[in-house]
Amino acid sequence: MKFNKKITIEASGKINLYLNVQKNGRTDGYHEIKSIMQSVSLSDELCFEVFHKGYGVASHSENGNDIFITSNDVEIPLGEKNLVHKAALLILNNFNLRKKYNIKINIHKRIPVSAGLAGGSTNAAATLVALQKLFNLDIGKSELIEMADSVGSDVPFCISGGTALVEGKGEKILALPDLPFYWVVLASNGKKFLSGEVYEKFDLIGKEKKSIHDNLINNIFDRKFTDFLNNLGNDLEDVVVTEDSIVASLKEKALSLGAISAQMTGSGPTVFAFCRDLKVAREVHKGLEELSSRVFLSYTIPNSLNFI
Repeated sequence: MKFNKKITIEASGKINLYLNVQKNGRTDGYHEIKSIMQSVSLSDELCFEVFHKGYGVASHSENGNDIFITSNDVEIPLGEKNLVHKAALLILNNFNLRKKYNIKINIHKRIPVSAGLAGGSTNAAATLVALQKLFNLDIGKSELIEMADSVGSDVPFCISGGTALVEGKGEKILALPDLPFYWVVLASNGKKFLSGEVYEKFDLIGKEKKSIHDNLINNIFDRKFTDFLNNLGNDLEDVVVTEDSIVASLKEKALSLGAISAQMTGSGPTVFAFCRDLKVAREVHKGLEELSSRVFLSYTIPNSLNFI
């Protein structure tokens, strides 16, 4: 089998511009969602190397999976709990490659961990796409999405990214017209929220709302972006605010400094702020640094993954 030996990919994070959550609609432990997701420029860099057994790295890893992960971030697991490991193992097993090859993966993290920005999911998506290319695997788009869905609920979106309506538990994706370029300031106070725990709390104290995704999609197609940005929402935000009041403070501060729109993304606690120009974005960035130790200047982009 012919393959490239080494590939590097930038894997970008995402924000939930809109997130509607329904209770008790599924039997698989997940929640039925309707979300408009958007890729942002804040990204991790992953380097993939493939070796024949006995070359380049040891023949077997400690856990016997032949996948070796390193990272600059001590907060992420390097073994089977990492979605990157899960995605790589899926490729090795599904295509009978495990007996012949070792995979070495270095993850240079920039996206904060457990911050609602899909850092782990976009890394897993990068793994599926990189190994598909490295091994010259014939995987159709629908099959790739199915594989991504088996790894994690945000992974299917992260295969392509851009602007999209995401439904089901994350596996139903409808690409939407790209938003115009906006500067996006991201701020998180460093707290970590496990998605499963936030959704469980939503089941207890959250309020179901009728989805307005159709109206928002019409705004995008009609290019009424001001209306679109004025009507964003996240059903999980009120749940997270009960434990992390800084979310509300970050939103208020961003809006007071000129942001067009500000909201928590995903299961939190990161807040994003849309800005009309770089001057405002820098003012918002500076202001949010007074409240948060982790503030990033980013912007909207049309896709998740880029080979470099």
